[in-house]
Amino acid sequence: MTEQKVYDVIIVGGGPAGLTAGIMCADRKLDVLIFEGGKWGGLLATLYPNKVIPNYPGFPDGIVAIELVRRWLKQAKTSDIEMKNERVVEISEDKVVKTQEEKEYKGKVIMIAVGIRPRVLGIPGEQKLSKKDRGVYYYVTHPEDFIGKKVLVVGGGDTAVDAALDLVDLAEHITIIHRKDMFRAVDENVEKMEKTDKITISMNTELDKIEGDKKVEKVVLWNNKSDETYEVPMDAVILSVGMVPNSEIFDKLGVKADKKGYVLTDTSQRTNVEGVFAVGDIVEGGFKLIVVGAAHGAVAAHHAYSYIHKPYWAAEETWE
Repeated sequence: MTEQKVYDVIIVGGGPAGLTAGIMCADRKLDVLIFEGGKWGGLLATLYPNKVIPNYPGFPDGIVAIELVRRWLKQAKTSDIEMKNERVVEISEDKVVKTQEEKEYKGKVIMIAVGIRPRVLGIPGEQKLSKKDRGVYYYVTHPEDFIGKKVLVVGGGDTAVDAALDLVDLAEHITIIHRKDMFRAVDENVEKMEKTDKITISMNTELDKIEGDKKVEKVVLWNNKSDETYEVPMDAVILSVGMVPNSEIFDKLGVKADKKGYVLTDTSQRTNVEGVFAVGDIVEGGFKLIVVGAAHGAVAAHHAYSYIHKPYWAAEETWE
C-alpha cells in the first residue's frame, strides 16, 4: 500500500489570502497544496469580477478584479504549487483535510483561507427568486443585467452604496433602503447619491417580502419608525446586508472563533490549534480589504516555514 503523501502546507481557499500564502510558501521551497471549492479568486471572481479595485497598491489607476486574480493565478502556477478544484468539507486536528470528492490529504501545516459569503436575509421570496437570474442578487456582478430596470438596493455600507452608484447610468430608477437613520458608507459616495434624482433614499426602512412568480415583480417594505408597510413595483433586488464567515468546515477542528464565527488568531496568524493558521476575511477583527488578506498570507507563510523547519533564527513559538 502506497504511503500517503504529507504536504508541508495545505491551504483551504483560493482567494487573495490563500493564493498569496501559497506563493510565499512556495518561495520558501515548501511543498504546497491549495484547495478551492468554487472559483479561483474567491469573491473577486464570483461576486465582482468586473469591478475596478481602487485601493490595491501598485495600481494607481485601479485594476479590474478578475485581472488581479489572473495575475495571482499566473504566479501561483509558475511557483510549482499543486492546485485542486475540490471542496473541503472537514479539517481534522491531526491535519487531515477531507473533500467532497471523498479524498483525504495530510499536511504539516493547515491554513484556513475560506473567506466569507453574502448574508442571506431569509425573507419570503428571497430563496426562490435568487436563482437563475430571476431578480434577486447579492452584488452587481453583471451591470448590464440591470439596464432599464427598477432596482431596490438593501444595505447601508459601502457595498450597497457602490451598487447604487454603479447602476445610476443603467437602471431606470434605484431605491436604496437602510434600516438605520444614517449610512456607514464613505461620506463622499453618500453625497453623490443624494445629488442624483435617479436614486431614492429611504432610511429606517426594511425589506419585508419579495414577490413575483417567475421573476421579481414587487417588494413589501416596512418603515420601522412609523410602522408603515407598503408595496413598491420592482424588477430587481440587490441584497448588500453584510457577510458571514464560511466557518462550517472547521467545526470539528477546535479552532476558537468569536460569536459570529470569525477565527481568532495571534499576530503570526496562528490559531489556538497547533500547526493551524488562518488568513484573510475569515479572521476576526481584520479589515475586509484585499491588501489585508494578502498581508495575512505573507505573514502566515513566514511563520509556517518557521514552524516546519525551526531555523536557528526563529524565536521560540508557543501555542496558547
